[in-house]
Amino acid sequence: MKTKKRNSDFFSHAKSVMGEKRFDKAVEKGRKVAHELRLKKAREIIGLNQTDLKGMTQPEVSKIEARKDIKVSTLDKYAAAMGMKVKISLVSEDEDEIEPIAIYG
Repeated sequence: MKTKKRNSDFFSHAKSVMGEKRFDKAVEKGRKVAHELRLKKAREIIGLNQTDLKGMTQPEVSKIEARKDIKVSTLDKYAAAMGMKVKISLVSEDEDEIEPIAIYG
């Protein structure tokens, strides 16, 4: 009885099964979904619905949460509507090497 050799690297295995073009498309879609979830999740963590953000309409909030790229000024407006502020940190690729540098919006 022959057994299949398991690929220990999920992404390498997925790429070999799906083909490079489908794999790249799936990764891009995954990145977009992850971005949407981060903004949506932040809003949900503090217990707000899209209609609860002050000074923003529900369609406007939905569009912001669906974008894959967002201006800092738009993110600042979104955060302010939730009663929060934006804090951006620069971090080293090797996070142990250099302390994060905070940049405030």
